Amino acid sequence: MKNLRILILLVALLATMSLNAQSSKNFIKPLVKDGFYVDSILSLKGNTIIYMRAGTEFDIEKAKVAYVEHSILGRIDITDEKTANQNSTSLIFPEPEFNGDAFICNLEDKTYIKMERAIGQVKVKDQLWGPESKLYVKPEASPVRIPKGKVVILIRVPDVNDDPKSFVKVSQFSVSKTRKLSLARQNELTGKITYGGYNRQEKDFTYKRYGNSSLLLTVDIDDVGEYCVSISNPNRVDSKLSVSCFGVDE
Repeated sequence: MKNLRILILLVALLATMSLNAQSSKNFIKPLVKDGFYVDSILSLKGNTIIYMRAGTEFDIEKAKVAYVEHSILGRIDITDEKTANQNSTSLIFPEPEFNGDAFICNLEDKTYIKMERAIGQVKVKDQLWGPESKLYVKPEASPVRIPKGKVVILIRVPDVNDDPKSFVKVSQFSVSKTRKLSLARQNELTGKITYGGYNRQEKDFTYKRYGNSSLLLTVDIDDVGEYCVSISNPNRVDSKLSVSCFGVDE
């Protein structure tokens, strides 16, 4: 009996020591998952929590975290479930799944359609002023059709912190047997390279952030024709380019 009591005391002591050891660690409790201990919490700034676990650095969005237990600062409430639900329902449309995917949105009736996702062929053509790289997309017209006027576009992008006008373009194709778009032109006399098109090929737009990884663009389109939205990278040269396309009718 005495030995049993000693054993029980030892088990209780070990449990207390384990609990104290855990309480000195850092703990993260997501909204919809079980919480977990981490070695250290490196940063609570911005929209993410950066932490160290098993010698590896990770991050998690604050919007997905209920609270953290900091080894020095104690408990810090991040997002309550009610607020998280309000934030999720405030987004009228779902975010596109992949970078470059885009929707055409109707804010009045809260409906949307996915743009045609097309893979175009990039070719270099000799022009009078020098070589010009062009994008060719088949067929000559997009199956996605909308009337002209104000167009609201939701597009997923790699980084919402970058200036959208530095890498997002809304452009009008020239059309013959295929849809064609000028990407870059080089003047043989000066060597200067001009990215993008001419003759009002590119359309101006306003923008704002949407959700975690997307942008909501607004552009006025008064001319019927074929259009696309693209994420450009002038420093990357590929033989193919993915674009989101739509057509505008009267």
